[in-house]
Amino acid sequence: MKIDVSKIPNFDSLPEETKTFLSNYEIEPDLTGYIPKAQFDKTASELADVKKQLKARMTEEEKKEAERLAAEQALKEELETLRKAQTLSENKARFLGLGYDEKLALETAQALVDGDMDKVFANQQIHIENIKKAERAAGVANDPTPPAGGGGETE
Repeated sequence: MKIDVSKIPNFDSLPEETKTFLSNYEIEPDLTGYIPKAQFDKTASELADVKKQLKARMTEEEKKEAERLAAEQALKEELETLRKAQTLSENKARFLGLGYDEKLALETAQALVDGDMDKVFANQQIHIENIKKAERAAGVANDPTPPAGGGGETE
């Protein structure tokens, strides 16, 4: 590649020998470290293809991650349900052990699991009243019967 001498300032004022040398001098640029355009274009298109594939794969991985999170959430919900059922069962057994009837024990245990303390205390009051009724009934049943026919005479 020749030098464009028209762009050299004050070229005409240079000595004739220098003008001739510069006009005939050929520069061969050092292109080491540079790649040809064809190779660059080929590499750029390959890179674009790989990016598309990666994007598609990322979408698949995101789908798998979403599925994994959904499965994990389902397991957590199932575990929570099982824990509530176990707690309900344990509380019902405790209330039955305290003498609650079956229906009242289940209602009270459910209220306790749900955190409805008003219902728990209301059911406790019902249970206390049931115990008092049972004690009165047992007391009446154990009372001796008065002897028949008598009793009006005084001495």
